Amino acid sequence: MGKIIGLVNQKGGAGKSSITNALSNEFSRRGYRVLVVDYDPQGTQTMLFGFNRLSEFSDTEHDITNIFNGKDLKPINVKENLDLIPANQGLREEAESGRMGKELVLLNFLKGGFGKKGLAEEYDMIFIDSPADSGALTVGTIASSDYILIPTRLTFVDSTGLVGTLQTVIQAVMTFRLDLSILGFIPVAYKPRLKEHKDVLASLKQTIPQILGRYDFIKIASEDLFFDPINDRIAWAEAAGKRISIRDYIEKEKKGQKDIIYTVEKITDEIIRRTLILSELTV
Repeated sequence: MGKIIGLVNQKGGAGKSSITNALSNEFSRRGYRVLVVDYDPQGTQTMLFGFNRLSEFSDTEHDITNIFNGKDLKPINVKENLDLIPANQGLREEAESGRMGKELVLLNFLKGGFGKKGLAEEYDMIFIDSPADSGALTVGTIASSDYILIPTRLTFVDSTGLVGTLQTVIQAVMTFRLDLSILGFIPVAYKPRLKEHKDVLASLKQTIPQILGRYDFIKIASEDLFFDPINDRIAWAEAAGKRISIRDYIEKEKKGQKDIIYTVEKITDEIIRRTLILSELTV
């Protein structure tokens, strides 16, 4: 069964969609079978893959709300080794409904149960892009995941949101008795010459381990909780505007910003090491 990585941060603009897109493209480029689940009603991830009208998926075999109604759901192939389950606005209605167990619907769909095969068995890696809140879809992302990956900007406001996100993860683990690990934190839009960024990063490296240390049932994938920061570059916004991957955009139009590619490659290598996916795939 593929490893499921949920990207969460209850504060908007933290880079979840951009990082999800970059990592899914990088893993698929390396030959891994990758699925991306856009679990955010805003559909930013879906649009990054070139789909501008979320309504086109409503009442089709690609409608993500099918999983709430026991219907079949078929991913869309977007390139070699890379499939997408797109978002649509119906997700918001499901999140706000009074449906019992709505936080566990995605878990059952991906991992199976009650005699049914889970979709995760068809992939090596699954990335879930979650909404910027602490609601049912975010909790559902956490409940479905083997690993939680948290991108964050390095302002004092964002650091406060990061602590809130951690509390949501901890509460979900306690409520549903989840067996997951914190994969780590990715600082994004980093400006190494900006004192605030350096100060916030140093502070987080002290406070986050202290918070996690209070809960012995929370597992971590590595003692080094923080991945290398991703530097602030205009290429991220430009690539998103053109609906192409960050690697393709830099290699074609922004070769001077190749440090982004190197960092994404390094983060990918580290994810492989932390999830042990390489050893399992080569057995």
